[in-house]
Amino acid sequence: MLLCSAWGVTLASLKEMPKSVERDFYIWQFLLDPKSSKEESLAASKLVFRVNDKLSKALYAKSGMQLTKKRKKVSTESKRYYLALLGSMHKSGDFFNAWLQLGDREKLKLFTLAGTANRALLNRKLEQSLYSRLTKDYSINEFLFRVERERLDKLSKIAHAIPPVAGNKINYNNLLKLGFDNLKSGNENLASSFFKSAIAKAQSRFYKDKAIFWSYLTSRNSRYLTLLANSYDYNIYKLIALDKLHKPYPTPATATINSNAKSIIDISDPIAWARLKKKIFSKKYNLYALAKEYNSKQSAGYYYYILTVASKHTKQYFPLLYRDSLSAYPVERQAMILALARQESHFIPASVSRSFALGMMQFMPFLIKHIAKERGEKVSYFDIFNPKVSLSFANTHLNYLYKYIYHPLFIAYAYNAGIGYTRGMLRTDIFKRGKYEPYLSLEMVDNDQANHYGKKVLANYVIYRMLLGSPVRVTQLLEQLDKPSLTDRFRKPQSRN
Repeated sequence: MLLCSAWGVTLASLKEMPKSVERDFYIWQFLLDPKSSKEESLAASKLVFRVNDKLSKALYAKSGMQLTKKRKKVSTESKRYYLALLGSMHKSGDFFNAWLQLGDREKLKLFTLAGTANRALLNRKLEQSLYSRLTKDYSINEFLFRVERERLDKLSKIAHAIPPVAGNKINYNNLLKLGFDNLKSGNENLASSFFKSAIAKAQSRFYKDKAIFWSYLTSRNSRYLTLLANSYDYNIYKLIALDKLHKPYPTPATATINSNAKSIIDISDPIAWARLKKKIFSKKYNLYALAKEYNSKQSAGYYYYILTVASKHTKQYFPLLYRDSLSAYPVERQAMILALARQESHFIPASVSRSFALGMMQFMPFLIKHIAKERGEKVSYFDIFNPKVSLSFANTHLNYLYKYIYHPLFIAYAYNAGIGYTRGMLRTDIFKRGKYEPYLSLEMVDNDQANHYGKKVLANYVIYRMLLGSPVRVTQLLEQLDKPSLTDRFRKPQSRN
């Protein structure tokens, strides 16, 4: 049974909370409280930091009003200018040629604002020199987005056929997509050029290593493997490189916990965590000094998180926390729970996501309700901020998932995107054999969030297996992906040769 209580939240107390997704969660609970009036609910809605569906539905049920997300608007003056320009281009009798006469930046801007029918008229072959010039403006990314979404085949063909030039402004995601599209078409040299260009565009070490990895696979230049092996980020690309170089996995960063210190924060209080986050990212504090304040066994997750931020993520910690709660489980289950917790919340018990996934293991409210019912327990959403409750619920959920899936990567997909999505994805026979397998299939998982999440959790799992004294190599696990008998019950083992 689920108990839905806002624990005495009032409009006055909401106003005292810091602007954050954590306060948004309390606002949601306030809107669901039958005791809160329509007027109070409307006032509370004005405090919302990030609009989501739960808040919108709750406010509408209470007041008949809807929350709307703010959208970037094109200025009226700009609209008028381009509408007039479109009119004159049509009157010219040669719409495409009139577009070619515009300046490069104006070409891209008009293409974005022209509308689907007009963009279809521009679906013509471009000169290579013109396209290369267009790629030197950031608006090329909006151009590529619409070209692919609207299946403008002639423009798409030229975008795929021309290697990126120096100074191009094609963003990381588009470069990777163009690279993978070319790889699937057998154009390995072109694919390699896109991957190499993406290296400098990556906004985090994980994505940089991904581009380096694919530059290695398409060029076989061992220099890229060395770069990956020396990466500070413990991602699957680094681990694969270490396997290929026959090197051991290095021990992650360590920091000693003061077991005698008392916690200065209520680890089950989301608002206390929201206030601490404000400090961490305010740039007003020495983060190493701030971390020391949270160096206790109870608040260890906060301690490690602050240290990670202080190092700008160049030092990565894999703490073995909550041993008293996990030690009764097999090593593989312990490693899976720790891997998930590290990715979900960095071991922050009071964590709240934008969509209101709650607690250290980031359970969605509907799943908390379902697991509580299955266990026959009375649990409120607020109870899930207790790490022991969260870990216990995670184990119960994993018991269910392991009935159908028994590979850490697929468990991660199911934990993040749901078992229904995972079943459907696996039954498309996505994991195949071939020159770039299993790596290419790994990149082709169509849910971008689950794709990224699965890779992160798999790397975490491998490192935790090592730290728990039951090591496994990442390539060993990846080689199992096309063998259903070793991974899941959704695919038929006999379908493989």
